[in-house]
Amino acid sequence: MKSLRCAIAIAAVAFTLPAQAAVGDPEVIIYRISGVIDNNTGFATIFWCTNFSGVPETLRIVVRGPTSTIAANTPVTVNHLNTAALATRDVNLFTGETNMNTGVIDPGGTAAIAATSVNITCTAAQIQHFTTGPISLPLHLTRFNPIAGTQE
Repeated sequence: MKSLRCAIAIAAVAFTLPAQAAVGDPEVIIYRISGVIDNNTGFATIFWCTNFSGVPETLRIVVRGPTSTIAANTPVTVNHLNTAALATRDVNLFTGETNMNTGVIDPGGTAAIAATSVNITCTAAQIQHFTTGPISLPLHLTRFNPIAGTQE
């Protein structure tokens, strides 16, 4: 009888804990962004995403140009508590960002951010790519698939 109670308690705990996704699991869209730009007059778009899931996750950013053609489809692995930076081109202010090499996106495009876990948060900005003291403009991200127990 005691072992049956223990088994029931373990099963109850297992069903109440959040499931952990990881690299190799299916991706879900977590954000959509408009206002993505990359032009030869000095502006690019940069995305920062941080993983809070507890395990390495796959993050994918798909950038589309103004006519909806795909300009980049870039997956990266982000370890727990690490932040990935991805930009439409090299940005002088930061080092270590992933260059998505989108080419010119002007007047503007969109992006979708997907990951193997919803436990990733992201932000994005238009930024002057040629200077170390840039002007930047934050972009609004629309969240899909919110983190359980949060209001976003």
